[in-house]
Order: sequence, then C-alpha cells, then structure tokens
Amino acid sequence: MKYYLPLVYSEKVKRPNKKYILNNIFGEDSLLLLLAYIYGSPSLLNAIGLLFLQLSFWCIYELGYIENDIVGDKFEDRAVLSYNYKTFNYTFRLWEPWVWSIFLSIIGTVLLKNNLAIDSNPFSRSLFDNNVSELYLVSIGLVFWLAFLLVLRALFHIYNNLNKQSRVWFYVLLQACRYCGYLVLLTTNQIGLFLLFSIIITRCILYILYRYMGGKSQDWPMEFPRYFFCLLLYSILIISVALNERDPSLILNFQVLLITLFCIARGGKQFYKIKSQFVHVSKDSSNRVT
Repeated sequence: MKYYLPLVYSEKVKRPNKKYILNNIFGEDSLLLLLAYIYGSPSLLNAIGLLFLQLSFWCIYELGYIENDIVGDKFEDRAVLSYNYKTFNYTFRLWEPWVWSIFLSIIGTVLLKNNLAIDSNPFSRSLFDNNVSELYLVSIGLVFWLAFLLVLRALFHIYNNLNKQSRVWFYVLLQACRYCGYLVLLTTNQIGLFLLFSIIITRCILYILYRYMGGKSQDWPMEFPRYFFCLLLYSILIISVALNERDPSLILNFQVLLITLFCIARGGKQFYKIKSQFVHVSKDSSNRVT
C-alpha cells in the first residue's frame, strides 16, 4: 500500500475478515453518534457532517492502531498481531493520515456550521458581515477539533508505550474520546449523554475482563452480552434521573425508543439467549445441592 487510505489498515490488518468498517464503524459507532448528537437537530447535512468528523477522527485513531502493532512487534514476546501484519506491505508515511484527517475535518466542520456549539465573538460579528462571521465560527471550530485530535494522538501514544497492565486506564480515556470527543463541537441532551456513558462503560468492562483474564486473543469475552448490559445500564441511568427530576418525559420519548430498538437489533441473539436462561431454580440442575 503506497498511499494511505482511511480505514484500510483497520479493515485489512487490525481486524481482518470481520467487516470492521461495515459492522463496527458505520453499523455501530455512526448510528450511536447520530442517536446522541444529531437527534436534536436532524438533517441530512448534519448527519453527513458528523460522518466526515468521524472519518477524520478515525484517521488519527487508526494511526494509533498502526503504532500499536509496530510497538507490539518490536517489544512484546507474545504480541497480539493479525496474520496479515507481516504480509501487508505499506510504504505510506505516517504523516499522511493527518493530511486526510485535516481535509475531512474541514468538510465536516463546514457542513456542521449551523450546529456548532461555539459562540462567535460579538465583536467579530459587529466588524464583519455574516459570511465572514460564519467563516470565523468554522475556523474556531476547526481549531478546537484539531486540538482534540492532538490530545487523542498523545493519549494513544502513551497507551501504546505503556505496559499492558497500565493500558487499562488509558483505554478508558481513549473510549471517552471515541464517543464524547465530539462534544468539543456539538452538544447533546441527557438522553444522548447517558447513551454515550453506557457504551463507554460497557466497552471498558470488556477490555478490563480481557486484560485480567490473560490479554490473549482467545481471552476476549465474546459471550459477554454487551448490548444487553449497555441497555440495562442505560435504563438504570435514565430512569434514576427521571425519578429524581420527576420528569417522565425523559423516558417516554422517541429518542429513548430508538436507542432501545438499536440495542435490541444489534444484540438480538444476546437478548434471546438471556431470555432463554430465565428459568425457575427448581428446573436448573446447576442449582441442586449434591
């Protein structure tokens, strides 16, 4: 691979044969971000803008993946590397993802200009016409977003160069960046925040289990019903706040319904398996005293 193309490394090397782009990035993350950030101001333009920001994010996140494999191959005795790592010949320079990321960031910020949660300086508005004022707003937003990407890159670099036991805690920060980093430009409501918190906590629990069970490929808790747990955690959060604020509208609204349906659709087999496990103790032989 002579030139960098976004997400090719993730698809071909980091997660080969798993349809990572389709299943995880677009089929999972994109939908979660739309439910959290765009529900309050739904439009095709905002959705496309958020997609461009997500792609710009993944250019830098993917750079962390590349560094992770390089560091693992160099320093770890039993590095978890895919079978494609040695055969995938890439010669692109590691600054190329930044070029892509900046380009995608500009497009995303421009498309989201009417949805940016950044107050333009009133003094600038008085000096310039609306078009220049919009340009000022987009420029500030772009600066904020690129600053966030620099923080993301620094966190991933620290993560990659720490021993595996210490990586657990930086993984939490990386997942927070993955889902909450867009808050530097956009806002969401309580319902959206609870969704983001629930998915972050769920992903971190999986990773902590993986690390403390050995940290090998076969140690990943594949049977953990993550979407069932995510929905359970989300329900606890949203119901608790609704009760505390005496506000049933936090529960009885279309956004919560969409989030619930998304979790059920993504974890359908998990929900069915858990449902089938609910039996009376007298019918479960594993509960009998011998």
